[in-house]
Amino acid sequence: MKKVYINEIPKLVDKEIELYGWVHEIRDTAKFLFIIVRDVTGKAQITINKDQEEISKIGEKLHHEDVIYVKGIVKKSEIAKLGYEIIPNEIKVISKAKHPLALDVTRKVDAELNTILDARYLSLRREDYNSIFKIQSALVRYIREFLYERGFIEIFTPKIIKFATEGGAELFEVKYFDEIAYLAQSPQIYKEICSGAFEKVFEIASYFRAEKSRTPYHLSEFLSFDVECAFYSYHAVMDLLESLIKYVINKLYENNEKEFKVLKSEKINVDYKFERIKYDEVISILEPYGIKWGDDLTQHTLKLLEEKMGKKFFFIIDWPTELKPFYTYEHEDNPKITKSFDFNYGFLEIASGGERIYKSEQLIQKLKKMNLNPENFSLFIKALDSGMPPHAGFGLGISRLLLILTNSRNVKEVVLFPRDVDRLIP
Repeated sequence: MKKVYINEIPKLVDKEIELYGWVHEIRDTAKFLFIIVRDVTGKAQITINKDQEEISKIGEKLHHEDVIYVKGIVKKSEIAKLGYEIIPNEIKVISKAKHPLALDVTRKVDAELNTILDARYLSLRREDYNSIFKIQSALVRYIREFLYERGFIEIFTPKIIKFATEGGAELFEVKYFDEIAYLAQSPQIYKEICSGAFEKVFEIASYFRAEKSRTPYHLSEFLSFDVECAFYSYHAVMDLLESLIKYVINKLYENNEKEFKVLKSEKINVDYKFERIKYDEVISILEPYGIKWGDDLTQHTLKLLEEKMGKKFFFIIDWPTELKPFYTYEHEDNPKITKSFDFNYGFLEIASGGERIYKSEQLIQKLKKMNLNPENFSLFIKALDSGMPPHAGFGLGISRLLLILTNSRNVKEVVLFPRDVDRLIP
């Protein structure tokens, strides 16, 4: 199909073009019929003079979300809201939309979140949700751009596994031929193994946690961005993450201004050094609220912390050993504390990471201490026994970062087809 995208129209004044799109709005006057047609790049006005009887008859039968073909001349217009109009000499209906539609794509009538998610096939055509997922695409692109330029290798690890890689989190069980398997919670062990070959690796992929959480921030299937680097300390990995976040956010604001404008999302300032505050210091701040050393930090307590620190990016480092996974490296001078971090924006945790145990004797000891069977990790132990370098890494929730950037209220808004304890379709 020969076609022009709507964003190309300003360069084609007084030329005949062909385009395809959806009927977004219709305005009928005594002498003219105005059809706003929409494609992925924007909107254009089709102006039908009712003296054009044949085309006018076609135009009068159009409805919202009909897919149409238009052939006509582009004209600059001071009257048209969009600055240009197309005077058609041919209109064809490619596909009719059956009414009533599940929701209003123009947003003149808003809808509840469940309706928006149930009718994703329509809500994705809304300008706001369309903008969110264009930002997501760009976000992932800039992450890859940043890491490829720094010599990282992109990997793709299994999503069906024999044993848990994280230990504590609940698993989705699946029947795998004649045995039981599980959906992966993270690429942790596999990315560590790969760092022993490629040194600097990353993966962007979906993972699964069977947590029955009904909050605006939890999902059963989530998009995770994972990094692992040989010969990096946890401070070096935090340096990397801070540089990456600043690069990606600045690139988004530079190249996706149109989408942020649609969302009326204010720019987040990243022009400062991300503070690294020790877990001990956090507990000191929160002690007046009854929080003591060894307690995990819930969203409630993190909101209290945000009131003290403000809404900004920061790291919480040096967590208690009991609060971190079995593979997390402990401080040599204090085994009660790990070389670990959480990365937050205000109260919301968006990443966690740290240095990893890279000697099998230490790992076996830690597994037994946490009542995990070393035999289930035999492949990993063999990898550690084959000359595994010191290494560190992190995992970041793409959707949580997108939630912050787009000023959305619920993580399900920024996931194409979200899965949680209550939602398995569409």
